[in-house]
Amino acid sequence: MKLFFDRKTILYLLLALTLTAGAPLASAQTVAHLDKHARKIHKYLAKYKLGSYLHFDFRNHTSSNGNLDKLSATSFTFLNTATNKEETRSYDDVAKVKKGETYIGEGTAPHHHFHIPHPF
Repeated sequence: MKLFFDRKTILYLLLALTLTAGAPLASAQTVAHLDKHARKIHKYLAKYKLGSYLHFDFRNHTSSNGNLDKLSATSFTFLNTATNKEETRSYDDVAKVKKGETYIGEGTAPHHHFHIPHPF
């Protein structure tokens, strides 16, 4: 008596079932990673005083400078220095945060000079 499915077909069906069952697990890991990243950004921003000047790099490859205003559980607000308007962003939007450097006026940034040693 011949089986309806041979061994090779059953093996392919089991392989396809295993691959499709594992797909939701992969997306759950990326969501957990984003949550972890958001918690890191929240914890990092909480170290700064309100009004601190910071540089934000966002996930959509844009950046902003601004003064930190309010922190909440899922988002934060800062005063964008380019537009002089408040912006509210979620922690997931942020790729990197750095302490901003303020320079007033042109030519006030620190200059790096190369010094050539003299033989005498």
